[in-house]
Amino acid sequence: MKKIIVLILLLLGLLFVGCGSTKVVFVDTQSNLVRIGPNVYGKVYVQKNGEWVLSKNKVKIPEGWYAGGLPTD
Repeated sequence: MKKIIVLILLLLGLLFVGCGSTKVVFVDTQSNLVRIGPNVYGKVYVQKNGEWVLSKNKVKIPEGWYAGGLPTD
């Protein structure tokens, strides 16, 4: 009987772990620009008094906006 209970608990644990997984997508860091997709939330830097400050809260970034690094030249 204990083996059946342990097996059931193990299967339930695996079910919950599988349902909580997230999808990871790697962005090519060599590309110049990316276009923001739907439902993107995250912290952003804003310039205050000439200094870049990280936002305390996550914000929604509008779909269709572009993001990219500054040229190093």
